Amino acid sequence: MIKKLFILASCISLLFSSNLLADSLEGKQVAKGVYNLDDGKDSFAKVKMLLIDKKGRKRLRTLITATKEYGGVNKSFTRFYTPADIEGTAFLTWENSEGDDDQFLYLPALKRVRRIVSTQKKNRFVNTDFTYEDLQRRKVNQDHHRILDTETYEERPTWVLESVPVDEDNSQYGKRVSWVDQERFIPLKVEYYDKRGKLVKRLLNRNIKKVDGIWTAMDAEMQDLRKRHRTLMRIDDIQYNTGIPDRVFTKEYMKHGG
Repeated sequence: MIKKLFILASCISLLFSSNLLADSLEGKQVAKGVYNLDDGKDSFAKVKMLLIDKKGRKRLRTLITATKEYGGVNKSFTRFYTPADIEGTAFLTWENSEGDDDQFLYLPALKRVRRIVSTQKKNRFVNTDFTYEDLQRRKVNQDHHRILDTETYEERPTWVLESVPVDEDNSQYGKRVSWVDQERFIPLKVEYYDKRGKLVKRLLNRNIKKVDGIWTAMDAEMQDLRKRHRTLMRIDDIQYNTGIPDRVFTKEYMKHGG
């Protein structure tokens, strides 16, 4: 009798492990779909950013962003134009195929470019609700991925994808849960949990349109649920595959570019 129970328990354990493996493999494929989402060889966008505090007070900023693909890794550039207190501030990210990405911030008042080190990745990016970590793409193999469920969200069929860091020191978050559009592979909602399992932030991607054949979220909102603060970003104009010159993605351009 004991032997039969042991065999039964072993079979249940094997079945459970197999299901977890299947979930893991499927989750990884969804994560790859998100990571490899077509965003053109390059892009250029004019963006409005609205900061809203817990009392409803608003601050409007205008900026441009540019991205360019280099053999599977990307470089991105951002420059703020208004208001006056942030004018000329620039941000540059160089993705690396291995290891951490390189991020640089240029503050006109200091007239120098400083590198964002790993210990600063959890800091807020120029007082927005995005941290420096939020502004870089996480590589698929940096997380364990599994599909928790399938749900209809905003009238779209989605996979509910859980992503947990392989190395807990590699992220400020304990996990992320994403509602990934099954047709377009765009995360329509992402929930961020701290390392104690508490929901702390939420990202919403809205107004999905096809621009130059590429699915694009024209509106994004990051909510800091602890501070009751929000950052809204709206793309006024975006163009893909225009041939942006390489010099845009350099530290020198941060200081002297247009």
